Order: sequence, then structure tokens, then C-alpha cells
Amino acid sequence: MKKNKFEFVNNNEEEVFESKDSDVVTKNELTEEEKERRRKREFQIKVVKATIFLTLLSTLITLFGLFWQDDYSLMAIGDALWLTFAILLGTGWIMFVYNENIFSPLLHGLKTLGLMVVGKRPKEDYYHYMKNIQENPIPKFYYVIVFIFALITLIPALIIMFMFL
Repeated sequence: MKKNKFEFVNNNEEEVFESKDSDVVTKNELTEEEKERRRKREFQIKVVKATIFLTLLSTLITLFGLFWQDDYSLMAIGDALWLTFAILLGTGWIMFVYNENIFSPLLHGLKTLGLMVVGKRPKEDYYHYMKNIQENPIPKFYYVIVFIFALITLIPALIIMFMFL
């Protein structure tokens, strides 16, 4: 007879993997103190990433404002800072308004009207559109940090503005 070349691991009588290290801690076995430390660390990393991103974004918008004006005087720097403030404030405001479903009837109505003109129907009705936003909101952290950066940008813009009054 021909011997079977393949043998299942489960058919083997001896243990294939032996666990000698029983001190291994899994995620479920973490203490409350370690879980709290881990949450704080993750939040700190999130804040650092958002700060770096918003710093780079603010710098790029300010540089864009300076290049657009083709002027590098102190007044031009103040104007570029006002542009950055306006864009950051508008972005934070849009995220907040989206979360609160303030303009949902307008947005869904315009989308539905546009699709009706083309001869199509929307995939979601207004109720499901609104519920989808309520169930999956933008985390509050994101628009709060954008508002904070807008206020940080406002301070030098106001100082420069008052210098020229």
C-alpha cells in the first residue's frame, strides 16, 4: 500500500507547540492602571500628530498667502495670518455643523434635486442620511483642536493688526 504523504497536525499525538512562558500578558489581562496609561499614551500621540499636521498646514497656508500677495512686509504677514485664521475657523465650523446636522436638510435636498434633474434617485432617504451622521460623527477632538489652532493663529494676527492702527 501507498503511504499517505500528508498528515494533519491534529492527528499527531504529541504536542506541536509547547507554551513554556506562562507570564505572557494579553490585552484582556491588562490591569486597569495599565489600560489607563495606554489610553493616555494613545491620546498624547494623537495630539502630537494633530499638532504637527496643523502646524504644517498653517505654515503652508500662510506661505501661500505671502506668495499670492507677492509681498513680504509685516502687513502682508498679518494678512496671510488672517487668511490662515479664516480657513482654520471655517474648517472647524464646517466639522461642527456637520456633526450637529444643522445643514443636513439643505445638503440632502440639494443632492436629491441634482440627482432628480439627471433622472436618478438618491441611495438614502433623509432619515437614514441624518441617522448615518448621528451614528458616525466626526470625533469632537478634531474640530476642537482646529478651533484651538485658529485661536493660536488669531493672536499674532491681532498683534500685527494693532501695530498698524
